Amino acid sequence: MYKTRIWAIPLVAALAVIGAACSSDDNTTATTNSGATGSSSSSIAGLSIDYSKLSGTLNGSGSSFQDAFDQKAKAQFAKVASGVTVNYTKSGSAAGKTDLANQVVQFAGTDSVIKDADKPTFKGGDVLYFPTAGGPITVSYNLSGVAKLQLSADVLAGIMQGDITTWSDPKIAADNAGTTLPSTAIAVVHRTDGSGTTSNFTKFLKVASPSVWKLDSGDTVNWPASTQGAEKNSGVAALIKTTDGAIGYVDLADAVNADLKFASIKNKAGKFVEPTLDAASAALDGATVNADLTYDPINATGDTAYPITSPTWIIVYKKQSDAAVAAALKGWLNFILTDGQGFATSVGYAALPSGLAEKAIAQLSQITT
Repeated sequence: MYKTRIWAIPLVAALAVIGAACSSDDNTTATTNSGATGSSSSSIAGLSIDYSKLSGTLNGSGSSFQDAFDQKAKAQFAKVASGVTVNYTKSGSAAGKTDLANQVVQFAGTDSVIKDADKPTFKGGDVLYFPTAGGPITVSYNLSGVAKLQLSADVLAGIMQGDITTWSDPKIAADNAGTTLPSTAIAVVHRTDGSGTTSNFTKFLKVASPSVWKLDSGDTVNWPASTQGAEKNSGVAALIKTTDGAIGYVDLADAVNADLKFASIKNKAGKFVEPTLDAASAALDGATVNADLTYDPINATGDTAYPITSPTWIIVYKKQSDAAVAAALKGWLNFILTDGQGFATSVGYAALPSGLAEKAIAQLSQITT
């Protein structure tokens, strides 16, 4: 295995206590992760919030891609905001958006944006996007004797839609000169739940392999009957782990936890790139950010950019009916956008570019009652 494995231990180890919170006014000030053993400090300037004065319960659901980051963030947030209980259930981006639309939760995690046709279903009105981190979607595989694998977009598209059915296929061999590939049958594994990971993975195939990929893109896709499905990233990882010849798409955190091998993917510049956090950061740096803070790092330019890098957001309603909930949401998001950036890499995510984090912090003032 290669260098991304170095944070597999921090993924399951608790960080040391976060430093004390700042004063209670809403002026901008520097926020740092002052006592987090093994994680880098964040010097991004956030709102000066007295976390100890916040109270209430925030329920969230959605993206399984961002779950490891959210779980770490809420554990650390509890140390400085003991009056706030944050709950997050990984249910898939589609389910999270539906829960927020129906006002079942106060926030949702999603790796895909709300479709224009679905916007009227959001009962609470206008929604704000808060980017939280980014990360690679790995193409993980289980193939005995093959420690290194390279795949171009056209070949990956052919595999995932069932056109290429054995590992010794000449098209795979052409991407892997010098590698002996077995004649093992390919078992394609995909998500069965509505998923932002699916959306971003299939978006890459649609953009990077338009002449081969025929299944379109979205939170759900009509996969061939020959493929196998599982719920959530962790479910896909587990199925790949136990299936000889399997291949599928999994976020980096779950792929590392399952000790999976993952392929290098050919990027827009023609380079085969491993799904490392540095390569994900290169993709995030090259993405254009829209006014609503949505952005797309998929198939980004640059020699070192990993082409299947996923954005992820927490989405909330702009107008809140309860002042305590509004304050707690601001505190939770402010913490993620400042201290949270300091420990993102320890749980398998690339921190946001500082400029994007600062834009998200500035947007906190739009959460009102």
